[in-house]
Amino acid sequence: MKDGKGWGIVYQDGHSTSYGWVEPEDAPLHKAEYCKLPTDITYKESPYINEISKGKLVKVVRRTVVEVEILD
Repeated sequence: MKDGKGWGIVYQDGHSTSYGWVEPEDAPLHKAEYCKLPTDITYKESPYINEISKGKLVKVVRRTVVEVEILD
């Protein structure tokens, strides 16, 4: 996370994909056992290494709430 945002896909059109800081609910979750540094969420030669390294790893719990309203 950085400035209240998570790392994820900013733009994707089938031909290109752009990554950057997105709303937390739009950012993917990563397995903690594989992430010890922020840069562990990407590959070694990623052009995003410098930007990702400005972020912090945080623990996230994602919950889904389903409300059912019975209409008579």
